[in-house]
Amino acid sequence: MKRTIFLSLILALLAGSCTQEKKPPIEGGWQLVYGNWGSDMTFPNQVTGVDVKMWANGSFVFAGKYQVDTTKEEGFGWGKYRFIEGNHYEEYVIFHPSESYVGKTIKMLMEIRNDTLIQQWPADENWKLEAKHNIEKYVRMK
Repeated sequence: MKRTIFLSLILALLAGSCTQEKKPPIEGGWQLVYGNWGSDMTFPNQVTGVDVKMWANGSFVFAGKYQVDTTKEEGFGWGKYRFIEGNHYEEYVIFHPSESYVGKTIKMLMEIRNDTLIQQWPADENWKLEAKHNIEKYVRMK
């Protein structure tokens, strides 16, 4: 009996010490619900379609299919990300449909409110946003 209690205690201690590493709240899949890219064109008003962005293990990937008037476009890309401090966030773009983004680090302000993620960019070296900046809002995919 003492041996069973002792073994049960050892197993309980071992199970309790094997905790899983907590994932950052950004990890997972998110679907775009609003976008304004510093212009009069907004999603889902003038731009329609679907866009999904996913984060895992320091990497991000996005894919989307859009329509503006009768023009259809597809967009996809990926790269690495990191949080600097608080809501200061950077993406290093490895692949993007616009070559001007490839190899660049983009400074953003990132905020997560419950199931909504908000990205705003570009931010300067002091983390201030330009007057005409981009805003994207996503909701967590279930």
